[in-house]
Amino acid sequence: MKKLIHILIASALVLFVGCSEDYLERVPTDSITDTDLFSTVVGAQTAIHGIHRSTYQYYGAHDKFGQKAVDLAMDLLGEDMYQTARGYGWFVSWYQYLDHRNINSSNLEYVWEYYYDIVDNANLIIQNIDNASDAALNVERVNNIKGQALTYRAYSFYQLVQLYASRYVIGGTNSQLGIPIPIVASQEGLARSTVDQVYTQIFKDINDAIAAFEAAPSIGRANKSEINLRVAQGMKARFSLTTGKWEDAAAMAHAARTGYLPTNDNESGMNSTTDQEWIWGAVLIDEQQTSYASFFSHIDPLFGGYATLGNHKCLSTDVYNFMSDTDTRKSMFATIAGKPRVGLKFTGWGEWTNDYLYMKAGEMYLIEAEALARQDKFAEAQDVLFDLISTRDPAYVKSALTGDELIAHILMHRRADLWGEGFRFLDIKRLGIPLDRRNLGHNETLWNGVDFREATSLDLIFLIPKQEMDANPLMVQNEIE
Repeated sequence: MKKLIHILIASALVLFVGCSEDYLERVPTDSITDTDLFSTVVGAQTAIHGIHRSTYQYYGAHDKFGQKAVDLAMDLLGEDMYQTARGYGWFVSWYQYLDHRNINSSNLEYVWEYYYDIVDNANLIIQNIDNASDAALNVERVNNIKGQALTYRAYSFYQLVQLYASRYVIGGTNSQLGIPIPIVASQEGLARSTVDQVYTQIFKDINDAIAAFEAAPSIGRANKSEINLRVAQGMKARFSLTTGKWEDAAAMAHAARTGYLPTNDNESGMNSTTDQEWIWGAVLIDEQQTSYASFFSHIDPLFGGYATLGNHKCLSTDVYNFMSDTDTRKSMFATIAGKPRVGLKFTGWGEWTNDYLYMKAGEMYLIEAEALARQDKFAEAQDVLFDLISTRDPAYVKSALTGDELIAHILMHRRADLWGEGFRFLDIKRLGIPLDRRNLGHNETLWNGVDFREATSLDLIFLIPKQEMDANPLMVQNEIE
């Protein structure tokens, strides 16, 4: 696999040293070698935090700022979020289904590189940490670091296989081409494994991660930037939902949300890891602000960024109309500059350096409810859904629906609750349903004719970037037409 940013995104290596907002220190990296870095457990800890830093780092363009840039693209590829105008052009080509179907697109290449760089850096940690000089004296810390690295690798493989391959078919052989799965650092030139093989590795990694965290019970985390057992369980819940492992999905989602309570953080702008619902996120400080190259710049219509300058992110009419007038989630969409249903869910309130949300309890409730309903445990699913939605809508009455109607009801709440969090395009693929933007409020002059795509459309599959195709003689391109 072609490695383009090399060891630990060297310019971004950081050391977490405490719980305050001053916990970040830059570590000189121009002369650091693998041997130096992993000679101690502290060095490996630094490496883990370097991976985390890459999830919100600026990558040279205002639409490339880590995980939330990918999340925004994933929502704009769906039908529930749309842009009102071209503005300065950022993310428009995603919305128009141009970037991921163009082998020369820098955005297509960016997503590929972003996740494979995380994989490569996680591999470095996994294969080196046991050789640290003080590993035997810090067994629990070593296990904790392994758990974080394995979770990062599993998550990256999961994102890649969902995007660059056709969907996982529950009950199928899943012998279709997936992605390369390097498990050794700098392992380049691999052929694509099957989708089934990729998911086998994903589940091995996340199961190993959970075991590693369970072997380190005394190790806490400085803040929610660090991955812990609950995050790993939440990841397994996501993976299990995608692959139809309903019992595991429900159990892991329930475990992941333990200790985290659903709130109405939408009302405060969903911008802080201090919120009791957030399971995992990025704690950002002033020194890390990337101005216009940031999630809040592109999604917050109230303060100074691209969204304020007219490139509003809006909610589709069907999701908006699904929410009752007493639903606090509905109040987070307003008419601004004549544009209806502009999202106020993520609001910086004058700050560029608000925290980034990566996982919340609400998602886990929805996974648990859906997985229970798919096991015909309708009463339990109704209870779980009520526990969540009643915190969003005080007038919500527990659903009496069953069967497919209950599942459809849960999925609509999933669309309402997770808007702007990067799930809708992935759900379209997971569920094997068409993309249909018609009569939902989309800007028809902007969408480039992307109004409807069948569930089997090739447009739902990312192409392999040309740079990777040229560098790897074993790489096979996805079908183009």
